[in-house]
Amino acid sequence: MPIPERTDIAELRRRIAAIEGRPALKAQFAPAPADAAMTQGPARLPTGVDGFDRLFAQPGLCRGTLHEITAAETRTAGALSGFAAGLLSLLSREREGDLLWVADPQAMREAGTPFAAGLAEFGLDPARILLVTPRRVEDALWALEEGARSRAILAVAGEVHGAPKALDLTATRRLALKAQSSGTTVFLLRHASPGDPTAATTRLCVSPRIRPRVAGAGRARPVARPGWRVLVAKNRDGRPGEVELEWDHARRSFVTPADLEPLVSDTPDRPVGAPAGGQVVAFARSFP
Repeated sequence: MPIPERTDIAELRRRIAAIEGRPALKAQFAPAPADAAMTQGPARLPTGVDGFDRLFAQPGLCRGTLHEITAAETRTAGALSGFAAGLLSLLSREREGDLLWVADPQAMREAGTPFAAGLAEFGLDPARILLVTPRRVEDALWALEEGARSRAILAVAGEVHGAPKALDLTATRRLALKAQSSGTTVFLLRHASPGDPTAATTRLCVSPRIRPRVAGAGRARPVARPGWRVLVAKNRDGRPGEVELEWDHARRSFVTPADLEPLVSDTPDRPVGAPAGGQVVAFARSFP
């Protein structure tokens, strides 16, 4: 006997297909198996940075849905890809499978090809990455949807530049529905995004973190960990907010920036202040 909830989802998909003028294929809109979500492990993806994780209903990003990660300018493509690589690295520790990485042609021209050695620094095995580079943005969206339907995929990352006509609210709805049905997490990486309406659960606006100048360093800055300023502009799973975080290559995890940590930890087993003692002695001033 069909499960009522899954039957309702299949019927909803058929109606969406009819509205969009697409054929409602049985293979495409069939209800997912009952164990689809069980293969995904925990329903959350915590980063380990409390300031970020506590913005959500439960600590961490919700898995098995669509998340949009955006950058206002193309020149911050490295920050956008690096932050996404960190999230995907955390996810790759918890389940097997390959990562489907799809890049539309304009994103490839502006931001370049994902660098295998750089992804490995974030803990992503290049051998587990399936890179798809279609010639048209429509083909890129098709590949994203097919990946979102698969339960064998670790996750799906799709790079899109600007606001192509094909990537409208309807397209993001299809991606969100397929991700929720299969339990596969989808990250839509949008370079130079104008902030159009989207069906994503969250919209994370990423920019490079500006570190405070080190005293005595002059114009030269020491080499430090990659860092980001992340604005949670849209959050259907919690509340908006802004947080700064960094990536620790040694620990392969996100961390709170060192300059934002308190210099002295709390010491509840000690008195608030040292007791006053001794006497104040005035020394005679000596003149040459």
